[in-house]
Amino acid sequence: MKQVCDVVIIGAGHNGLTLGAYLARSGLDVVVLERRHEEGGGLCTEELTRPGFLHNVHANYHTFVDMAPAITDLEVRENGVEYVRPEVQMASIFDDGTALTIHTDLDKTCESMARFSETDAETFRRLHTEAHGFVDLLLGTLMYQPPMSVKELTRALAAFGVEERTEFLSVRLRRETINQFLDQHFTNDRIKAHLAFHGAVCGYTNDVAGLAIGFPLLIGKIDNWHLCLGGSHRLAHALWRDLAHHGGTLISDAEVASIQVEDGRAVGVRLTTGEEISARRAVASTVDVEQTLLEFVDPTDLSPELRTRVANDVVHKDWSLFSVHAAMSELPEYTAAEFDPDVNRAWVVNLGYASTDDLDDDWRLIRKGGLPDPRPNAAVNSLYDPTDAPDGCYTGLLRQFAPYDLHGGGAGQWEGMGRWYAQRCLDVWRRHAPNLEANTFIDWAPFTPLDISRKLVNMVRGDWMMGEISLDNLLDQRPLPELGEYRTPIDRLYLAGSTQHPHGFITFGPGYNALQIMADDLDIDPWWRVI
Repeated sequence: MKQVCDVVIIGAGHNGLTLGAYLARSGLDVVVLERRHEEGGGLCTEELTRPGFLHNVHANYHTFVDMAPAITDLEVRENGVEYVRPEVQMASIFDDGTALTIHTDLDKTCESMARFSETDAETFRRLHTEAHGFVDLLLGTLMYQPPMSVKELTRALAAFGVEERTEFLSVRLRRETINQFLDQHFTNDRIKAHLAFHGAVCGYTNDVAGLAIGFPLLIGKIDNWHLCLGGSHRLAHALWRDLAHHGGTLISDAEVASIQVEDGRAVGVRLTTGEEISARRAVASTVDVEQTLLEFVDPTDLSPELRTRVANDVVHKDWSLFSVHAAMSELPEYTAAEFDPDVNRAWVVNLGYASTDDLDDDWRLIRKGGLPDPRPNAAVNSLYDPTDAPDGCYTGLLRQFAPYDLHGGGAGQWEGMGRWYAQRCLDVWRRHAPNLEANTFIDWAPFTPLDISRKLVNMVRGDWMMGEISLDNLLDQRPLPELGEYRTPIDRLYLAGSTQHPHGFITFGPGYNALQIMADDLDIDPWWRVI
């Protein structure tokens, strides 16, 4: 166990590993501490069902591949990560046997949409093209720099002439829901439902005011979903390899008990074993802000006002994810393939949402703790990754929007309901793909919102985005205005996880953006390309 280093990083999820690798490449002596036995956080791949079946327990979809600076700066591909970008990215299957498909080929996507509305297909083509035209601006202003305010973002868009050139990025987006944006631009309920579903899978709930401001980026990357071959954990291992290659140290099974503070400055950590690691220059935490400031920091080192704010005002998502991981002997063959054969090649499939009203109804029920009739989304990684299951077999994943606290029984009620609700989700899948008979499922395992919070304790209340995505919890307001710039009131203690801007998902953004702040404070000369 190292006793002294330059920087201690708490948490070896992808943000902690990203930050650590950049700092190690900058010549600093870095130690990354991980509570669990393995690195990666949400990038965990496990044989949940049977040996040889690789299931991405949490992070399955990587949408910022080749957009995030870390992919090239940290030589992720050179460190052994291979990605595939499925040709048929997504589909929505409707109860009447019709289907809509999203392709990497824009023409094919528009052809699919035109079967429902030619006008909407042309509108989507225009908006998708406009979003791609501003992708560098969007990434630079929204994702990969320390956050600006919403007003500053609006001025930045105006300075680039965006508001003069397109209504797509109008200032009014900061007041609108995604539903309102879709109603203004599209006419067909099913096209709107699919676009809203895509937003929800990315954590952007379609009925929340102000989230239309982020929808341009969602449209621009709707066809940029990537699958990490061999499982998402490959990415975690590549980041760890880069950290180690440049002199950094990862210590697993190292649970932090406290952050040591002297004269108002963070100087190291103490582990639950009693061991201490001193940090000459800084401490950075990538776990949730509640753990960091309410559990690890002594109450005397923070103002009572801030402690109260963290305890009461940090906002988490009001819905979570329920998953079913399946080992299968057949690929699904959807009845909707008679309408559009490409649905059988779609990586991610929405099973049933046919209007934004359908989604809105489920959000209202979920916020009351109710379980909706399942309309899960299905993914079969084996369609594009032949290494994730034994020969002749396949892995499947169902994800259903669900509450953390079940009405009347709290989160603990999931203990007895996981397999029951999983069976209901599987039944819906089988209804749309009748070839999936009961014996097709060699084995299956539920993974509930309660399981999320137990396995990944920084995902408070099963909050897989580590903070609600809303206008009041975006950019410099996340997780609180006084903590939105990655610094804390304690000198040289930084927040660098998904509680910060931009948010959760595999973006590398929080770790990369915290790096910019730390580089200024620690007089590190950036060797990396700054957006």
